[in-house]
Amino acid sequence: MGIFSQLLPLVKPLSILIGPAPIFYLFRSWQSIPASARKGQRRSLPKSSLVSVTILSIVCLIYLCNALFGESENIYALTQARFKTSVTVIQSRLSRIRNLTTEDHILLERLATSLSERLNYAIYGPKPLIECSWCLSPYEQPNSPSILLGESMMYILYPLPQIISPYLFHAFILGLTTTPFLTSTQITRALRVYLSYALGLTLAAELWILATFDITSNSSANELREVTWLHWDLHFFRYIMLFLIAVVHAGLLYIVDAGLFPLPATKDDRILHLSNIAETVTARLKLTRAIRIVVLRNPVWRDRMERWWRKRNVEKVEIPEDVQRKWETEARVWVDGMIQIKEE
Repeated sequence: MGIFSQLLPLVKPLSILIGPAPIFYLFRSWQSIPASARKGQRRSLPKSSLVSVTILSIVCLIYLCNALFGESENIYALTQARFKTSVTVIQSRLSRIRNLTTEDHILLERLATSLSERLNYAIYGPKPLIECSWCLSPYEQPNSPSILLGESMMYILYPLPQIISPYLFHAFILGLTTTPFLTSTQITRALRVYLSYALGLTLAAELWILATFDITSNSSANELREVTWLHWDLHFFRYIMLFLIAVVHAGLLYIVDAGLFPLPATKDDRILHLSNIAETVTARLKLTRAIRIVVLRNPVWRDRMERWWRKRNVEKVEIPEDVQRKWETEARVWVDGMIQIKEE
């Protein structure tokens, strides 16, 4: 693809601007997870999240089919003609492959006008040359009648709706699959922001490549492989990027909502967890106090309790390891949670 050289000037400053910030963010998020929770708690995927994953899977399939089979026909690739091959030869070869349509005659007529129309065909595709009558302007030639040539600026404006519409469609899908009705966690709903950034950057990159591409770079090309077919390269780039964004969204949605990977709990979740621990400890203390009062009121039970304690004072009592580990974990979670809440 000839657009890789155009993407490099965009990737370098973007990587310098962002730097290693995402790596540090992921590392701090991992450190904020308690050690006891890093194993994750796998659960079945909620129905709402399953609907979102299904929608994104269907969209991925649509994008992949569009990237591989949805592009417009390139008559040069179809007829295996050189870029400077005569239009008469191209028409003859094309007529052997299939019947010529009215649009084919209009396109061949435009290509026969001048080399600039062939360059525009490689950059903007066949539709502007066939359908955009207001893109043409008269060009005076010395000692020759004037001809109609397409203006590059008009050819850029004409395909804009076709370029932007897939991104608008995916923005709608993104908003739909991140609504509270189709997600089960706040983290998956927050993915809308970051995926919108990726969607906007992809659209900006495509428009920037289309606007800054040097149209004269194909003027010296002769063989078919030497030509940069920007229109078809951008079509493939557009739908492959949308496919990757949808795949990443579906994967993150499944991982988070199914509990395959532990993520930092929100402040509300931590407060709820700590309050549950406090309520459990309080209930245990109240139960112990009530049992002790009942035992002390009964002489027989009181004597048995005193004998038991005298026996325990002589013997060395060991707390079971699993019970001790459970108490230590609850205490550590309680203390760490209270410290984090006070710091926030």
